[in-house]
Amino acid sequence: MAALRWTMLLALVLLAGCASRPRFAEVATRLPPPSGQARLFVYRAPTLSQSLEWVPIFLNRASIGSVGPGHVLVCDMPPGTYTIATASQGLWPNQDRTVSVQPGQQIYAEIGSFRTPNPTARSNQVLQSTFAVMLQDTAVGSRDVMQLWYSPCNAPYAPPAVS
Repeated sequence: MAALRWTMLLALVLLAGCASRPRFAEVATRLPPPSGQARLFVYRAPTLSQSLEWVPIFLNRASIGSVGPGHVLVCDMPPGTYTIATASQGLWPNQDRTVSVQPGQQIYAEIGSFRTPNPTARSNQVLQSTFAVMLQDTAVGSRDVMQLWYSPCNAPYAPPAVS
């Protein structure tokens, strides 16, 4: 019974946090991609069976924001090659993705999450959140993001300066 109460409380907190954000479908027509830019959609499925944590997202090691369950982060960027990564407690083979984008192209990256045993814990029953980037087909990704809560990129993305 306590687990049910806890789950209900978390669901209410998630919904309360979404109240100030529009659904992507509500703003999509007002967000035309800038000319000569590509658009990246980073999103998480709206499920309580995955981690409820908001995960920081990085593009070529620069922070572009965070994404939580049921949310989509939208970022416009110049053509080029980018590595999409998350801040993850656990490691997973090929959990980051590298993409080359052209002007006008749209990339859909779904963030999967799962719980894995923490190898540094004394007990194998201590779990940690592991996040992985999964590239989605345009038809699937464009359908998926319409139902999600919209978040813009931290700022118009500019590649980090090379030193």
